[in-house]
Amino acid sequence: MCPVGIRRPTARVPRRLLVLLAWLLLPLPAALAQTPVPEPAPDEQKPPVWAPTATRTIRLFPGSEIYPAYLADPHQPSTGVVVGFYTRTRIPDSRSPRTALSTGGHFGVLRLASTVPTGRTWQVSIVAAFDAMFDSQYRADVMGWDGDYGLTVTTASGRSPFDFKAAILHTSSHLGDEYAERTGATRINYTREELAFGVALRLRPRLRAYGEVGAAYIMRSSGQERWRWQGGLEYQTRPTVFGGRMAWYAAADFSGMQERDWRLDNALQGGLVTRSGDQAYRVFVQWHDGRPTLGQFTTYSEASLSLGLKIEL
Repeated sequence: MCPVGIRRPTARVPRRLLVLLAWLLLPLPAALAQTPVPEPAPDEQKPPVWAPTATRTIRLFPGSEIYPAYLADPHQPSTGVVVGFYTRTRIPDSRSPRTALSTGGHFGVLRLASTVPTGRTWQVSIVAAFDAMFDSQYRADVMGWDGDYGLTVTTASGRSPFDFKAAILHTSSHLGDEYAERTGATRINYTREELAFGVALRLRPRLRAYGEVGAAYIMRSSGQERWRWQGGLEYQTRPTVFGGRMAWYAAADFSGMQERDWRLDNALQGGLVTRSGDQAYRVFVQWHDGRPTLGQFTTYSEASLSLGLKIEL
């Protein structure tokens, strides 16, 4: 207790110090409200892009194609599994069903893109794929396998509805050891290297028609001929299935080869497609009436109804 009449001394803060502290603390709430932007993880960084001019960019290893693969073409290099139930079999000593496994596809190497919406974009890609067929009724014997590789140059434009493709393609077919041992069949050394030229027409944003011609310049097996052709039509709906995660699609492919006396081979495919980044996943049903997917048996014509899953790399 303080004696009556005596006041407790108080500590005074200089007014100038109060003003200085207030001036220093005023920006603090605004600074605390700012949220720092995290740096992207190494695996989330995009491929390097170089902009040499105001209207062109160069991208290494693009993850997609500007000229997509033909969806219903059963001979298109791809990654997937297909189980076929055959209504007509012609390959000797084979039954139904059969399973086809494939891996590979088209891989972008270089893209020269236009930053102008109406400009033209160019891309160089490599083709690398392996596909094999197994006879499920003979202990899943390997009937044969094909190896595919090549180089494609494609171009697309925002102004023109026409896209173009030029390619050098190689296909070599091999006979399965188990099938050869069981049947006594011998390899015919089917090898085809060709120059191919294709054009695709975007009729509508979700509708595409295409045509392609190929001319072989290397053929190893007797009976092979130079020319082939193919054409088709593809349509995809808006993604309205499963909350907008998937879309319906339908595709048709028709082809003919000089070595098969221009017989019309046809394939009809329909199913669901979903996308994750640059990859597309397709679950489908397909009807195919034509040459098998193995070049070793290209002289035969078979018909099948298939269920499949494919991934566009």
